[in-house]
Amino acid sequence: MPKSKVFVLILMSFVGGIFLYSFLKTPPMIIGGVFVFGVFILLRGACRRFKDLEFVFGIVFGICILIFGFGLWRSAVVFDNTGRGITSYASGDALELSGLVSEEPDVRTDAVYYVLETPDFGKVLFKTPLWPAYSYGDLLTIKGIIRRPENFDDFDYKNYLAKRDIFWVGQNFKITKVDSSGRVTLFGRLFSYKGAFVASVNKILSEPHASFLNALLLGARRGLPKDLLEAFNKTGTSHIVAISGYNISLISVLVFNFLAYLLVPRRASIWIVGAGIVFFTVISGASASVVRAAIMGSLLIIARARDRIYGVSNALVLAGALMLFLNPRLLRYDAGFQLSFLATLGLIYISPYFNKWFSTLPNIFSFRANLAATLSAQAAVFPVLLFGFGQVSLVAPLANVLILPAIPPTMFFGFLAGIAGFVSVGAASVIAIPAWILLSWQLFIVKFLSGLL
Repeated sequence: MPKSKVFVLILMSFVGGIFLYSFLKTPPMIIGGVFVFGVFILLRGACRRFKDLEFVFGIVFGICILIFGFGLWRSAVVFDNTGRGITSYASGDALELSGLVSEEPDVRTDAVYYVLETPDFGKVLFKTPLWPAYSYGDLLTIKGIIRRPENFDDFDYKNYLAKRDIFWVGQNFKITKVDSSGRVTLFGRLFSYKGAFVASVNKILSEPHASFLNALLLGARRGLPKDLLEAFNKTGTSHIVAISGYNISLISVLVFNFLAYLLVPRRASIWIVGAGIVFFTVISGASASVVRAAIMGSLLIIARARDRIYGVSNALVLAGALMLFLNPRLLRYDAGFQLSFLATLGLIYISPYFNKWFSTLPNIFSFRANLAATLSAQAAVFPVLLFGFGQVSLVAPLANVLILPAIPPTMFFGFLAGIAGFVSVGAASVIAIPAWILLSWQLFIVKFLSGLL
């Protein structure tokens, strides 16, 4: 058996253990039994003659069972963690907590959600009005009541927050800002630059164009009107206004195809797209989800550039296994993780078939390649959209084909305009004209197609 296949088999055994525990909490006795069985198979195989089929099978199978048990054990450790403060606090009692704002504030249209990292309770999520506003790195003191998160309807809110190590929530706190020195950290500066860029775009473009461009460039989708978000959901294009591996992978492929159409050498295309992914990651704040998306997007570009599908697929599986080792909850409770990997695999494995089927179509401005990439990603994520969200848009393929080719130039001109806005709003407004035209086209398509449903 080739070493590469053994490698993938071992990684998938670990993922299989996490998958099983995610849906069926495995008792410690059974986990222990899996380890014992794995050791038995391993020893039985080791007793066979070296290089015999039974020897190889026993060693590989035994290791896979042990790794499967390790996946179960790692999941049990993480899933059983319910946060700090269990013995020292009874939910419902008022208390005073101090800590740093440890994540970028989640600004909605009517409220802001903050995550406070505290010494005794870990991360606490709380909701406040829009003003006064606080920033990443601020040291705050909050007074009020915190409680365990509760599930609602069919949504597992507990595990949705637990995947971010948040086990306490609250609202209506009395808040006092103590210090802002934490803003001078790397992430503090990144989020500060991101906020300044958003403000620059808001000066140049009117709504909803400004919010749409900020969502495209930075994933700042909270400023989008609710009716527009609903239109994106109906047309299956919501991924373009969310930073995910799905989004980064698909846009990276479109840019790579366009550079190939312009006869840019592959090596140069890799560097251009790679630099764009790194820059996009930095300017968007380099959160964990963005870094994960950047890794998958980079792996996909390497696969497309070097035609080494299987080698990069192994790297993709390795990246996924490492992410799941750090946080096993991602496999079941993070739709972005699921969509990212499925879309990336679709672009690697399914796209070549669509390219072959569409070989008779013209490839003007990489139309054929972009159509194949769009449909392959849509086909790969179809199961998650159907069973995870309970809805699949019938117009999604058409909407994506009409919109996605316009995304790279929109981002290019929008980014130039946003940077120019720091110097001159007038000059930036002129530079933003192509972006405004492209944004108007995309908004028209989304609203028109959503009106048909």
